[in-house]
Amino acid sequence: MTETASALWASIVRTIVPLIVGGVLSLAVAINVPLDPEFETLLAALLTALLTALYYVAVRLFETYISPKLGWLLGYAKSPDSYSEDTPGKHIAE
Repeated sequence: MTETASALWASIVRTIVPLIVGGVLSLAVAINVPLDPEFETLLAALLTALLTALYYVAVRLFETYISPKLGWLLGYAKSPDSYSEDTPGKHIAE
């Protein structure tokens, strides 16, 4: 796999994993909360967005300030700043 393809794959995985975690967490919350069906859909969407963002921010902070190894919690241990060896946008110019 080329460096560009590898960086693209890492960024995709690190985006999708938090979305899955946020969705699962919001489903777990919504199952235990009896609500009007119309409001339940809205609540599930809002909870998914909120929990996804919180999960991603928390893991990035842990990865940055505690240990880079915690990046695996996003599905791929490389952080975005280590995708390429050179400056950002290097592969776009090629």
